[in-house]
Amino acid sequence: ANNLIAGQVDSGSLAFVLSTPTKRRKVAVTQMVFMLGSLVLMYLLIGGVGLLASIFVEGSISISSGGLMQLTLGALVTMIAFSGICFLASAWFNRSKNAMGVGGGISMFFLVSTILGLFGSKSIPKAMQIEAMNFFNYTSIISFFNVKAILEGGTYLWGLLILLAIAAVTYTIGIFKFDRKDLPL
Repeated sequence: ANNLIAGQVDSGSLAFVLSTPTKRRKVAVTQMVFMLGSLVLMYLLIGGVGLLASIFVEGSISISSGGLMQLTLGALVTMIAFSGICFLASAWFNRSKNAMGVGGGISMFFLVSTILGLFGSKSIPKAMQIEAMNFFNYTSIISFFNVKAILEGGTYLWGLLILLAIAAVTYTIGIFKFDRKDLPL
């Protein structure tokens, strides 16, 4: 996501694209479509290989093909939300280092919060549980990807919808910000 906009502004290569009659909004939307298309293609491959592997090891794993596809879809939606955050940072900043610091920093904060939150969750053995660490489960958007609900057949769609809303908002703000900002070209 960093190289889609901020990296090109930082290197000056975006000046060539914007010297044509191409509108900034069209450039940003094209970059967004590329990002989303890349993620969808990657997760289609992951899901396909996962299904193929589950055929060969049938009976030795406890997850159904449908459950595997639901997990893959949930992971894709989570990555789309992360990509929206990183895209917004890339569109907001002119310097690649700033965009990577903010977009990557927020993403890393969510990841570390999720890991720390595991130590406060009920899925960790009681001897290793630290109740105060459960706080971190409420500081990360990854918690909207409810793996336990998917595996147990519970309700998880609302979390995926929230992740999609985060992606829609961040991509939209990123496109509008890039369309209106001053560029050092």
